[in-house]
Amino acid sequence: MQEIYFEILEFEKNTYHPLLKAELDGLEAYWWVIDTGASKSVFNSNLDGYYILDDEDSMSATGLGKELVETNSAMISSMRLGGVDFGPLQVALVDFLHINQEYARFCDKKIAGLIGSDFLVAHNAIIDFGAKKISLITELTL
Repeated sequence: MQEIYFEILEFEKNTYHPLLKAELDGLEAYWWVIDTGASKSVFNSNLDGYYILDDEDSMSATGLGKELVETNSAMISSMRLGGVDFGPLQVALVDFLHINQEYARFCDKKIAGLIGSDFLVAHNAIIDFGAKKISLITELTL
């Protein structure tokens, strides 16, 4: 079990985002949002060179709103967190321009993507908000 510490960013009163430092070569200011409500992990489509597009066609995804968002499927060859390589990660690609513009209003962090329940469940994640740490097994359970 690997323990990795995260930060909690408060945008507005009682509005929190748990953030894990992204470990992508050359991307110092980027972070992952731990998003237990996301069924699939999502990656910023603007970060060319950090993913390999799948041969699958584009798809539509729905978030909390009713709007459909066009996405593509891609693979990140190495999902590294806390100095540990968790192997490749299948992601949906979404344009994070608007998300990063919103973050810029509150902090200097840029978002690389959302760590969704696909990754969290596969690695038996235990999230301890009090200690600001996430525990993950390195072997896939699914």
